Amino acid sequence: MLKAVLMDIDDTLLDFGKCAEQAMRIGFAEWGLPYDDSTYATFTRINDVLWQQIERGELTTQQLFEFRWNRIFEALGIEADGAAFEKRFLDRADEICRYLKGKYILCAASNAFHDQQLNRLSMSGLLPYFDHVFVSESLGYRKPEKAFFDACRAFLPDVAADECVMIGDSLTADITGGKNAGMKTIWYNH
Repeated sequence: MLKAVLMDIDDTLLDFGKCAEQAMRIGFAEWGLPYDDSTYATFTRINDVLWQQIERGELTTQQLFEFRWNRIFEALGIEADGAAFEKRFLDRADEICRYLKGKYILCAASNAFHDQQLNRLSMSGLLPYFDHVFVSESLGYRKPEKAFFDACRAFLPDVAADECVMIGDSLTADITGGKNAGMKTIWYNH
């Protein structure tokens, strides 16, 4: 029986570009708004500037969420409720985590810097879904080392390796590493 899900963060859970574009296409279709090749480029241009303002402390995440889509719609010449669209846009982004959180112990598993990954999950609004965030910098081992997966499982004392699934985009780090540690694996093929 599956008890725990370990998910890679970068380019699996958080492939912001692809997730954002897909969420936009779906949202624009649901709202009956025009979408073409320039739409995502406009979003990226405006969104990148806003996130740079957040990084410099000139803007809060909450402020971004309040007016981001109004600016994007204005640049696209679209009349729509940006705040309502923002809510729908963010709902799409965390759908899979909501689904998994209710059924399994949900863990992030990443080869990166601990504070960086916590910040990414926090900024995306996904951090509350995770029971554990396992990062190579903190654990002292990197995927695909078996020691990385063993260190993760040390925080899951009542969960056997074959009761875990590792989801990731890397055939070596995520899939081979998870299999070598005795876990089930799911390859996220872009």
